Amino acid sequence: MTIKPIRGSADLQAAKSCLARLLSQPNNAEYDDEIEVLTTLIEQFEEKSARIELPDPIAAIKFRMEEKGLSARQLEPFIGSRARVSEVLSGKRSLSIDMIRSLHEGLGIPYESLMARPSRGGEGGNISDDAIRHLNKLGFSLDRDEIPNFISASLRNTSALALHRKTKTQRAASKTDPGALLLWQAAVLQKSDDIELRRAFDRSKFTKTELRQVAKLSSKIDGPRHAIAALLDMGIVTVIMPPLPGTFLDGAAMVSTRGVPVVGLTLRHDRIDNFWFTLLHELCHLCLHYDILVDTHTAFVDDMEIRSDDTREQEADSLARESLIPANILQQVSWSSASSYDDLVIVSTRARVPLAVAAGRWQRDHQNYKKFSRLIDRSSVQALLVSDMP
Repeated sequence: MTIKPIRGSADLQAAKSCLARLLSQPNNAEYDDEIEVLTTLIEQFEEKSARIELPDPIAAIKFRMEEKGLSARQLEPFIGSRARVSEVLSGKRSLSIDMIRSLHEGLGIPYESLMARPSRGGEGGNISDDAIRHLNKLGFSLDRDEIPNFISASLRNTSALALHRKTKTQRAASKTDPGALLLWQAAVLQKSDDIELRRAFDRSKFTKTELRQVAKLSSKIDGPRHAIAALLDMGIVTVIMPPLPGTFLDGAAMVSTRGVPVVGLTLRHDRIDNFWFTLLHELCHLCLHYDILVDTHTAFVDDMEIRSDDTREQEADSLARESLIPANILQQVSWSSASSYDDLVIVSTRARVPLAVAAGRWQRDHQNYKKFSRLIDRSSVQALLVSDMP
């Protein structure tokens, strides 16, 4: 048998047909050499010349619907209301991160197909010009053509899919631009590589005790700086990166290409109570869910305005609250809608946290953001960490 070089699509199809014939032979062992050579030629040509397009998300969904005999109504558990399903299938609405995850987990549609944007081409094509301009104002200098390599280099150990806080109604992150979020993650991880670690992270030694010690640093005047330094001593890098247009998040927990735990904070709500709760929440993900981050190569991305129904988010929320203000301290006062200023002073003193943190905890627990609002420090954290901002 004469095997010819593959120089174009016609040669490629001929080679594949020949390979199929050889593989279908009853005694194909005698053709092992030919099969190996053809396989190598086909793989090399496709890698260099034959870019295989993934189906776009709508095509992937419709293919799975046809395969499983599903109606549009049967997509509602994965996408949302009937109107939302209709908008997605007609191309009027893009898939949110939560929809992508639900469709993958529920219907087995590959992430790559659900994230594909064939009309734009490459990962950089999914990202708005506004997000790229905003990132460059933060100290980066990237052209659109450079975005795919930038993201690939920063996220090569991290999935494009982030684990968002979400509700049972799947409304979380419905306005989020997945491309801009991906760019933000890549920027945080790249900046983390520029920060020198003081020691390697030891998962076995990062426990609830360490979380409580970090929380107590909030009582210092420049507590955020002390916390960031203390975390470096534990092998954890903290990066301050403002949100990009199309992203709605307060923080994220990730693992870098170096295998280093990274906490990204946006400081979009410049409040001391928000800073400490977000920081502790992301650290709780590292304490409770570090194996998930490493094994699945993903990230926890958090919008703290959402009360999540996700078990992992609830676990991180609960431990973050306990780390800042232990439950036994709250039991010593009247922690109710009738709590007084003196009650908050007692709590903050005994928990060794700022009064603003106690006030923020009370507001969140009782869903009352008017009472004690004067105790909340605003426009304070960014000023303190200004030299750490990009």
